[in-house]
Amino acid sequence: MRSFLPLLLLALLSSGCSSQKEGLNAAETSAGIAAETPPSSPFTIVALHVESDSLIAELRYGGGFRDHDFALISDGVATKSLPRQQPLRITHNANGDMGKALITSRQAFDLRRFRDPAQPVVRIAVDGWPERLDYTYSP
Repeated sequence: MRSFLPLLLLALLSSGCSSQKEGLNAAETSAGIAAETPPSSPFTIVALHVESDSLIAELRYGGGFRDHDFALISDGVATKSLPRQQPLRITHNANGDMGKALITSRQAFDLRRFRDPAQPVVRIAVDGWPERLDYTYSP
């Protein structure tokens, strides 16, 4: 009887609860379960425009002691409307910089991965920017 109790306890513990947020794979994410986006450090978009195949952003943030990393990521699937509208988001990693200097920098992000091969234009909608920008190219 004593040897049965530890086995029962082990079975109960190994079948314990697991969070549904853990271990999302690409299939689950594309099936409608939203993967959490890592938190972004605060920043302000001062200006945005499209230049050739790049989104040029003037960004303002606090810091002064470390390098800051910015990335342009998809914020959802492009719409089926014509022209297609692609929601995007700029993320900011301050790398723990707690500096108080107000910094303005110019960042260029490659837009080519957001092209629609069937259309010569994609309308870009950047989170935190009120206007839509047209990205025009040769398909």
